[in-house]
Amino acid sequence: MADDEKAGEGSSRRTMLKIGVGVIGGGLGLIPLAPAIGYVAFPLDHKVTSSGGGFLPCGKRKGFGAEPVKVDLFADQVDAWQRSKDVKIGSAWVIELDGNLTAFSTVCPHLGCAIDFDPSAKKFICPCHKSFFSLSGAVEEGPSPRALDALDVKEDGDLVTIRYARFRQGTDAKEEV
Repeated sequence: MADDEKAGEGSSRRTMLKIGVGVIGGGLGLIPLAPAIGYVAFPLDHKVTSSGGGFLPCGKRKGFGAEPVKVDLFADQVDAWQRSKDVKIGSAWVIELDGNLTAFSTVCPHLGCAIDFDPSAKKFICPCHKSFFSLSGAVEEGPSPRALDALDVKEDGDLVTIRYARFRQGTDAKEEV
């Protein structure tokens, strides 16, 4: 019986040793997993830039008048792990109406096509589905569900700045996305 007790004691020691080595090995195997999870989950915790957020400079006040001027808006862009400097995030039409500057998004509220300006007709035009807009942005003709989307404009001395935003297309209400 003494031999059986010794055999049982050695067997339990071996089992404990196997379990201990397995736990230590598993723990060491999990160490690289923590940074990997942090790397993969990083974009979930950080904001992606799809619009400027703040006011972006677009030109000097004297550059804008009764004729619409198309300006490109640039901002630093953050997309997951990539940071890019001075990326074009959109464009705007800037026009002076009743002594005040007004900026309209160049994206059609109907389906997102690019809005152009026809100087001979003095209208904004969406060539995709033939929507026509007045100089004040109102729909004159076509399937667009609402007027051109106005953007916030600020004049800081001689510098004009615009807060660029994107809006939901195909809806009657102007909803920022």
